Amino acid sequence: MRAYWDSAARQSAAWYVATGHLAETDEFFRQGAAETDAFLSFCGVQPAKDATVLEVGCGVGRMTRRLAELFGQVVALDVSEEMLQRCRENLAGLPNVAYRLVEGDGTLGGVGEGEVDVVFSYVTFQHVPSAAAQLRYFANCARALRAGGRLAVQIRSSAPSAVVLSFMGNLAHRLQGRRTLDPSWRGSRVKGRAVLEVLRAQGVQATLLTWPHRPRWSPAHCWVAGAKLASHPAGGQPAGT
Repeated sequence: MRAYWDSAARQSAAWYVATGHLAETDEFFRQGAAETDAFLSFCGVQPAKDATVLEVGCGVGRMTRRLAELFGQVVALDVSEEMLQRCRENLAGLPNVAYRLVEGDGTLGGVGEGEVDVVFSYVTFQHVPSAAAQLRYFANCARALRAGGRLAVQIRSSAPSAVVLSFMGNLAHRLQGRRTLDPSWRGSRVKGRAVLEVLRAQGVQATLLTWPHRPRWSPAHCWVAGAKLASHPAGGQPAGT
């Protein structure tokens, strides 16, 4: 995964972060900010200046910049050193962002238990090739949440129409020279029920939401939205360690 995303960052970082964009322009970041606001609201997350948000898959900082405006602290994770470096450059001057490299196996690069108030991730889990790694990410994200913390993570829809549309889109992009048939782009689908069970075991009550606004020929995508129960006991070994 790291080799793939490092290469993608060097080839066309903006496009691989948000297809349709060819450069990290003002519009690229404005659209990212608008989407961040919309997705947080959709998932019931209320930003706060005294809160810490964990972003899994920050890329070049398209949404990280807005998160840094909304929250007191941002912990920005990515599997790609190239993406993280571009994120640092794009967000230079923002002192409330910490950058951490992760392995792509479901571990969280030293993020401790109960360290964050919010977990946010968009178009990242859908690219993880292993369903088991995605479930480990969910388990570790749940452990990273403080009691009362909120989770908003987007995953691929498993609906048959979404599977077909995703394949057609990936094939079309491949014909345009993009590496969209690689497993690190196509990713793996996880069953929503399995995700909810993993989260429930860590004290997070969550639901699956389908984003209602999408272009006609784009596949539907789902959000996993929930909160960690205040009564859930602390302790336990993080998954994958």
